[in-house]
Amino acid sequence: MTTQLTGSLGEEIAAQYLASNGYDVRERNVRFKKFEIDIVAYDRQEKMMVFVEVKTRERHSDRYPIHTAVDGRKRGAMRKAVARWVTKHDYQESGRTDVLCVSGGKVVEHIKN
Repeated sequence: MTTQLTGSLGEEIAAQYLASNGYDVRERNVRFKKFEIDIVAYDRQEKMMVFVEVKTRERHSDRYPIHTAVDGRKRGAMRKAVARWVTKHDYQESGRTDVLCVSGGKVVEHIKN
């Protein structure tokens, strides 16, 4: 499976996971030139917008945990994308950034904030 197809499948699984856990998925694949937010969702329980980075692997590996793929460079790019989204939408409420790790066709880790 190609990397792009794996990523798209992972984002679909992540969106379904969020919806089944009380989130309203508002947008997907939001781009600001070279910066991207995979999923923008509203957490109804916490009453805040959540900006989600999805990391997908075909197979889980203890030697290379999925969440290690979100390094400092990626976190910086996410911060810039979120700042642009907030400005564009004049959003002034609470928000957080989460990472969803998808492997083997399911979400294996949800890292909040």
